[in-house]
Formats: sequence, structure tokens, C-alpha cells
Amino acid sequence: MNTTSPLRQDKPMTDALVIATPATATGFRLGGARTITADDAAQTIAAVTQEIADGRAAVIAIHGALWSLVAPSVRATWTKQTSPLILTLPDEDGDVSAAKDAALRDLLARAIGYQITFTPSGGPE
Repeated sequence: MNTTSPLRQDKPMTDALVIATPATATGFRLGGARTITADDAAQTIAAVTQEIADGRAAVIAIHGALWSLVAPSVRATWTKQTSPLILTLPDEDGDVSAAKDAALRDLLARAIGYQITFTPSGGPE
């Protein structure tokens, strides 16, 4: 599959996109993120496919509730891709806080290339 587009050749990928559920999209928009809404796996896949073809987004962040609807084989392909970087955002309705923290650490490690810890050392907790 060729993901190069004329737009990508003319402009570098500098944009970040959030694909969110309708219920969470407003929060991302209020935070200043370019946001597309999706209701199901098909809409999520279509949005990602369109953004790859567009070539504008350097990062595509998918809300956890939508990510979980997409087939594991598609998610595996996305997580191996680096241009654009496609990742999942922790779902606020997810299991436990530790899992959310681990997902965020993994997300940041993929985005910047090294692991960040959120546990303070040498100072008060």
C-alpha cells in the first residue's frame, strides 16, 4: 500500500489528530486537538485510512473505546507503523488506574523514544 500523497510531499506531517467517540470528542476539541468522531470500528478504520492518505497527521491518537472495537490484526499493523504514529489513548472507563498509567507510559515511549516514569524519586510523594 502506498501512503504517499501529493500533500505529504508538499508539506511535512506536523499535525496531531484524535479520533474519539461523540461523547468524548468535545473534551478533546476544547483542549485544542483536531478531532474526528467515530461510532464503530468501520468509521474508525475509515478515518485512519483517510488520514494516512491525507498525509497531514504526524500522530493519530485513537480513543481507547474505539481502539478496542477494531480487529486485533488491524491494531497490530497500526502499532508497528511509525509514520504517522498511530496509538491508543487510555479509556477513562477502563479497568484500573495502573493499566492506564502503563498504557500512557507505553504511548509516550513510542512517541518520544524512551520510557518515562511517573513515580517521583528523591522528593515527597
